[in-house]
Amino acid sequence: MGSGKIIALIGGILGVLSIVLFYALPEIFSLWRFDGGATMSMFVGGFGVVSGELLGIPYGPEPADDVFLTIISVLLIAGGAIAIIGGLMDSKPIGALGGLLMIIGPIVLILELVLELGFWEGFPEFALWGSQAGADWGVWIGFFIGLGGGVLGLIGAASMD
Repeated sequence: MGSGKIIALIGGILGVLSIVLFYALPEIFSLWRFDGGATMSMFVGGFGVVSGELLGIPYGPEPADDVFLTIISVLLIAGGAIAIIGGLMDSKPIGALGGLLMIIGPIVLILELVLELGFWEGFPEFALWGSQAGADWGVWIGFFIGLGGGVLGLIGAASMD
């Protein structure tokens, strides 16, 4: 098995994990998070939101009712699956398509944040990163895992024999 195939497979697995791991540990693997300490926290990730209010008592994942978040999650999962298929089939175009889809997912999240669309409508202070009065917010580990998976998918596809 060539190194390009392995890199594409790893990238595809990371793309899928960027969404799936959110359900196991949303505090760590969210795409975007708001941490207001003990009073309020919110973790946005795969198809939904986990929010904790009232002394940090977590509420379960709730659907976000945000079409953009659904698109982002589908792009990361589908892109990961396509990159895995491309790696297994040793197909440059399929691997590259998977990597590209995984990169488009985080780009859509950035656009949604900057343009205040969907879930973030009416919250102009919430952007990519920030901190104010003991609260921190911004893109988080799941975002970077998905983006890294997309880059690895493209690199793997480009270096396939």
